[in-house]
Amino acid sequence: DTIVVKFASRSTLVGNRQGNARGNVINPQLLHRFSPIVITPLNCYNYPNMTYTYSIYGLIVSVPFQCVSLTPVSFSGKVDVQVVDGMVPTRLEDASISGDYWQVAPGRVLLYAAACVGRFLVEGGTQVTLQRAPEAQEDVLAVQFLDSAMAMVLMQRGYAVLHANAAVTPTGAVAISGESGAGKTTALSALLARGCTMLTDDITALHQRADGVVEVIPGMPHLHMCADAAENLGHDLSGLPVYPWRRMKSVVPTGIHMAEAAAPLRAIYILKVHDGDELKVQKLQGAEKFSTILKCFYGPLLAEQQPQLFPLLLRNRAAGGGL
Repeated sequence: DTIVVKFASRSTLVGNRQGNARGNVINPQLLHRFSPIVITPLNCYNYPNMTYTYSIYGLIVSVPFQCVSLTPVSFSGKVDVQVVDGMVPTRLEDASISGDYWQVAPGRVLLYAAACVGRFLVEGGTQVTLQRAPEAQEDVLAVQFLDSAMAMVLMQRGYAVLHANAAVTPTGAVAISGESGAGKTTALSALLARGCTMLTDDITALHQRADGVVEVIPGMPHLHMCADAAENLGHDLSGLPVYPWRRMKSVVPTGIHMAEAAAPLRAIYILKVHDGDELKVQKLQGAEKFSTILKCFYGPLLAEQQPQLFPLLLRNRAAGGGL
């Protein structure tokens, strides 16, 4: 039988020399070669049998937990992205780059989520394996998946993914990026209050049409808001959970303010914090534009992705876009 080998502070699969990064079955007769361990059969882990299907960024996604901010869809065919419970390695042996909370290898991204969640392994833009922490709660799992793992899925499927909000204005879609605490969500909420339509919050996925125009794909119908911004904009956060790793923000449903179709991208605004009440707008030119936009991209940006970005923006301008 497959065996989970539990060490002092984590669980992993012990693979043989021919094994892959996800681990393999170990022969129980060889266990004496390792440090003292506790062996638990995989069938002792009681994963939920329920699955939920949602449309996220135009993709049909099946997950083993409920996403309360999304509306389930009825779908009987092959889904675009399958999320399953299973064992996830603590590290990728062939990782090309690593950060404090992630590792990237060809076709795979390992994400270390909050301690109360577990780990995600994103593969090929089509499958995500989740190893839950023992105390993981479904609402927290959903937020971490939608906030982090889904961005990696989009990147693996070829989308340009910005850490930005986006809304449809009378002249086209605008994306709002900037450093943490600069007011991205507050600016988006203000646009919605003035009659604009929301495309996405926090994760903006860009897709290039055949005619060269870059579009913003509609994302998830919720905002991440802190208490003071919500109060100033008239949102009621009572009864909504607060997530510490989201800078004490809550997930607020947007309802009727969501766009249903992609919209051509006209501009990207980069917000910066400064002292004083005066609002200054500076238009970027040339290389400064490209280097600034690079800072807006979500998560690890691989070297092979960067040469594709500049032609993408040039073609969007030639096709009538505003970048």
